[in-house]
Amino acid sequence: MRSRTGSSVVALASLGLGLLGAPASTQDWRGNGRFVGVVTDDAGKPLAGVTIKADCPERGGGTTLRSDKNGRWVLGGVVACSWNLDFSADGYQTKQISVNLPGESSRLRRITVPLTPAGASPQLRAAARAADDAYKAGRFAEARAEYEKLLAASPELATTIHQQIGFSLIQEKQYGQAVEHLEKVLAADPANAQIRAIAAQAALEGRMMDKARQLLAGLDESKIGSPDVFFNMGVNFLNAGATDDAIAYFGKAIALDPKYVDGYYRRALGYLGQGRTAAARADFQKVLELQPDGEMASLSRKALEQIE
Repeated sequence: MRSRTGSSVVALASLGLGLLGAPASTQDWRGNGRFVGVVTDDAGKPLAGVTIKADCPERGGGTTLRSDKNGRWVLGGVVACSWNLDFSADGYQTKQISVNLPGESSRLRRITVPLTPAGASPQLRAAARAADDAYKAGRFAEARAEYEKLLAASPELATTIHQQIGFSLIQEKQYGQAVEHLEKVLAADPANAQIRAIAAQAALEGRMMDKARQLLAGLDESKIGSPDVFFNMGVNFLNAGATDDAIAYFGKAIALDPKYVDGYYRRALGYLGQGRTAAARADFQKVLELQPDGEMASLSRKALEQIE
């Protein structure tokens, strides 16, 4: 899905296995980057107290953290890197994923990592690993096919597997089918705000405006912790010509983070397109106040010069 920083490759597998990362040896991995996630069981319920070992092989170091009572974890103060993350908890298989943080100012979507109870059959674990490896390698059609095999073999894991099929379809830009699978996840867990937001964004990418609005109507916005979620929705609404919706969602991003410069700039463009020059002027001036240098500031100054 489109975002302000471009897409990032996040390996999210429903049943994969992983190796423990190397222990931290230096502090070279320290920086200004940040990403967040949530760890769940295979039914989508948050898991507290999961140990997450984060390793940046390029810098030879990392750190260890734990998920909170809501399954949430935050890895902050880190450098741009392809991070290896190992998730371990009693009674669950250890899980490893790789997350690419392309720049220290990058803002990634919240990452959902489901853990599988220990004791799955070797065949099931091998099939899951094949699906996981294909996803991480960017072979999304192949990954989807493997997940579909898992779905047929293990219907008890349907919720998690439908999520993974949906994610694969998004990467393939098959947004309509992706929404169908993610809606099956929501049927089992209607309060899953993260999946609802991803499904809504997929609907927007596919220009399914009514479906997107329907999904967003059921979104508990108090569970959205990143302004990027609202910003990305605003961008998609704006690209679809739904300027009123776009302005509303840029406003939600700003409400969550009053210093969110991109939100002010994009909202100003929306106002300008509607001929609401006073509102546009105020937002362009806010951009200059928060970020007086750079391309956005230059464009904002030019816009202000042209506004009567």
